[in-house]
Amino acid sequence: MAAGLRPYQQVLSDRRAVAFSLAGFVARLPMSMTGIGIVLLVSLTTGSFGLAGLLTAATTVAAAVVAPFWGRATDRVGQARVLLLAVLINVLSVALLVMTIELAWPLAVSFAAAIGVGIGFSMAGSAVRARWTLRLNGSHLLHTAFALEAMLDEVVFIIGPVLVTFLATALHPALGVSVSAVIGLIGAIALAAQRSSQPPIRSTQHGHMGSNRLPWRVLVPVAIASGALGMVFGGMEVNVVAFAKEAGVLTYAGLILVAWSFGSLIAGAVTGAIIWRTSPAKRFRVSAFLLALSLLPLPFVDDPIGVALLLILSGMAIAPTLIASVGVIQSAVDQSRLTEALAWNSTGMVAGVAVGAAAVGYVIDSSGAQAGFVAVAIAGLLLTLSALLVRGPRRPSVESERDQIALSPDSTGTPAAESSRPPVGTRN
Repeated sequence: MAAGLRPYQQVLSDRRAVAFSLAGFVARLPMSMTGIGIVLLVSLTTGSFGLAGLLTAATTVAAAVVAPFWGRATDRVGQARVLLLAVLINVLSVALLVMTIELAWPLAVSFAAAIGVGIGFSMAGSAVRARWTLRLNGSHLLHTAFALEAMLDEVVFIIGPVLVTFLATALHPALGVSVSAVIGLIGAIALAAQRSSQPPIRSTQHGHMGSNRLPWRVLVPVAIASGALGMVFGGMEVNVVAFAKEAGVLTYAGLILVAWSFGSLIAGAVTGAIIWRTSPAKRFRVSAFLLALSLLPLPFVDDPIGVALLLILSGMAIAPTLIASVGVIQSAVDQSRLTEALAWNSTGMVAGVAVGAAAVGYVIDSSGAQAGFVAVAIAGLLLTLSALLVRGPRRPSVESERDQIALSPDSTGTPAAESSRPPVGTRN
């Protein structure tokens, strides 16, 4: 047990890293709160789920479109400026959206506000992972740090929906999405204030960012596979609610989904404690296959407890898949463009969630929740096929010789082998 926890102890001994990780955790809580908060605000105030879905879709699409642009801006001008600008747009847009719904303003204004909410969506997840890469590049502890962030993502999706639902249903319909925006503001300010740990702005002698090109041969297959993974996520979330309603346990739909996140949380902890000899690309392909395989029994189970148990098992493939996807990108992309590259991956994921939710929702309307599980399983098949295309970069990394060197904290609590050099190749 002690040996398994040692990588986490080493990672968490860096106080500055713990500080930006916690700030990033708070900053990305709105990831799991904003969409549900908008649905609750609109449906409880106007009684229209159609309008709620339209506005939520506008937010999601806007977030997917602008993510790479925010990522590129982050690498050009630094994280602090972009984080603060984005969160300001988000907070003002949320305030406008609440006003338009409460005061029954024209749909066009509500639609514009919803787009603004998406444009200002947090880049904290990519920003934090870029900081970890700066500090731990070339060490196997970077994998542990990515695992830690994956676990925090699962905690985000466990806490957020419960909190926003309580605020909107027990207190006021507008309170859920409003508190979500305030939490995001606090987290973004806390993360932006930690300028000493943010990646430096890379410049050439002409004053512009280095001309290192993104490795599209690596990045595009990962983004496509992440889109298929997003289809699984979006479809499953919709279908579990439909399944719970058909089974007469709608009030427990959230707990069934928490089972999925719980399984991922456990797997993330275990994955981060292992020093892997295999490449991130290979781990991604294997984890994606196992996730798809775990979805196959669901169409044949009609008991809520049975579905929850299967989701715990299925969830154990989620965190390893997500961690490996970040590892593939990190091993191929220059540090000066890492945030932008991770943003393209997020775009694929978000787009997949939207497509999966819409497609599975159509199947549910026509054939029921059991057929919806079949549709989710088909999305898993697409994930497996797209994962086969994922490969790491061709050139071996000069950093790979240090992969198995454990970092030991120095007197300041900063890892002694901390490196600010960008990744230049792969550890495959």
